[in-house]
Amino acid sequence: MTVTPKISINNENLVVHGKTILTGVPDNIVLTPGTGAGLLAGAFIGATGSNSKSLHVFPVGTLEGLRFMCLFRFKLWWMTQRMGTCGKDLPLETQFLLVESKDETAEGEPDGAPTIYTVFLPLLEG
Repeated sequence: MTVTPKISINNENLVVHGKTILTGVPDNIVLTPGTGAGLLAGAFIGATGSNSKSLHVFPVGTLEGLRFMCLFRFKLWWMTQRMGTCGKDLPLETQFLLVESKDETAEGEPDGAPTIYTVFLPLLEG
């Protein structure tokens, strides 16, 4: 059995295994499938810019209504965690982001669908 990555950008949404993780993904955000095998496969999210400069800030979409845990640098040599459910709760200098998405029924009880964990790890290409 071959497991292929099910990560895509559809209608301005970042979708992972059928679950919307980010909404409002801009047109300059590109998705490149990873070359891993099986469950280790993933994708790289990149951004394109029109000019060269030393600092670029690219919004990648809106994170709302999903639980997350992140690690961020709060002092020069120290990192700590933060949890939340909205992208505005993400601190500057976030180094690692784990987003939990699961289906729920109208009563708020899980319907047996698997919980999907998505990891965002910022990488720089120079």
